[in-house]
Amino acid sequence: MSTAVQPPPPVPPPPPPSSAAAAAGKGIHTKLYNGMIGACDKFVPAKMRPLWMHPAGPKTIFFWAPIFKWGLVAAGLSDLARPADTISMSSCSALAATGIIWSRYSLVIIPKNYSLFAVNLFVGLTQLVQLGRAYNYYLDQEKLKKKQEEKPAVTQ
Repeated sequence: MSTAVQPPPPVPPPPPPSSAAAAAGKGIHTKLYNGMIGACDKFVPAKMRPLWMHPAGPKTIFFWAPIFKWGLVAAGLSDLARPADTISMSSCSALAATGIIWSRYSLVIIPKNYSLFAVNLFVGLTQLVQLGRAYNYYLDQEKLKKKQEEKPAVTQ
């Protein structure tokens, strides 16, 4: 009996590069969205095609969700003008935590979503700045309270 070595099976061809597909829903919103994307598809220049067809490009929610989330960053930056005594530490803590957590997540998912990473990083950072402002205000109030307690009351 001879033991012949068999050649390894052929390697399958690599999958084609992924491209952004149309939304798969069945509702009126999906049909409207797919119609708008189809109409815009004709006008995308050749140099912008790779971005347009990217798995996290403008044809997908992975593009639009971070775009709208920049509103949270704008709100956080506008809150820098608010007095520190009106800052909600629990809200800022929650937004900072989610910003940091989602920043990490956006680099783990496939496709990596760098715009989601950037917006979540900025959400976390703006809220950490707000927490710092609130904490400094809290410390200043404690110092004022101690000074008031140390000062003897003037009686007549």
